[in-house]
Amino acid sequence: MELKQSFKHAGIFGVAAAAGLVGSLAFASAAQAETVIIPINPGNVPTTAEDFENSCDNLPDDLAADLDGWVFVLPAAAGAEGNFISVTATFADDEGMEQTRTTGDDGGIVDGSGDNKAYILAPAGWTLLDADAEVTDPVEDAQFNLTHTCPGTPGEEETSPAEETSPPGEEPTSPGEESPTPGEESTPGEESTTPVGSNLPTTGTPLTIALVSAAALAAGGAALFMIQRRRREAQDW
Repeated sequence: MELKQSFKHAGIFGVAAAAGLVGSLAFASAAQAETVIIPINPGNVPTTAEDFENSCDNLPDDLAADLDGWVFVLPAAAGAEGNFISVTATFADDEGMEQTRTTGDDGGIVDGSGDNKAYILAPAGWTLLDADAEVTDPVEDAQFNLTHTCPGTPGEEETSPAEETSPPGEEPTSPGEESPTPGEESTPGEESTTPVGSNLPTTGTPLTIALVSAAALAAGGAALFMIQRRRREAQDW
């Protein structure tokens, strides 16, 4: 009876020990999985998109014409589990200033394309200086590669039409300037000396003088008529 109980206790202990061993192995595997930052292959940088191998694969179809597309690959030799977690790239812009772009803000992770890839977009003409990637459980000294680029065309600044300027020594015509008198040709560059309205008929002072003269003549004629009439009446008397 005691022997049977001993076997029973031993079986229970064995099952518990096996479960504990499996749990320990699972915990150890989970503990070993860690995120590591690995660098880009130094032979891929520095470079411009135009100077690298060109292809627009693995990039958005609506990629703007003034952007460069940069595609990175996580090779099997890196020994990492899964795809990229993220990629961060450092560029030199047109003025030589360093600029940072990431897959989270300026690109994305490419899934289902065979090799594990990611891409970043940057203004056309920038130079890739360096990059690093976040991956899971890579081998020691693992690296990733720049696989291809899709060069864009740097945007051109819009230029406003040049303002027209007057030829040297010539003053622009200002509003209200006198125009040539109708019927009289004006010489370019010469100011007109004819007073405005000089060709219109005069109806002021000359008309007044004529009316006064006519009235004076009428009054004189009437006075002369009265004098002659009185002389005739005196003679008849």
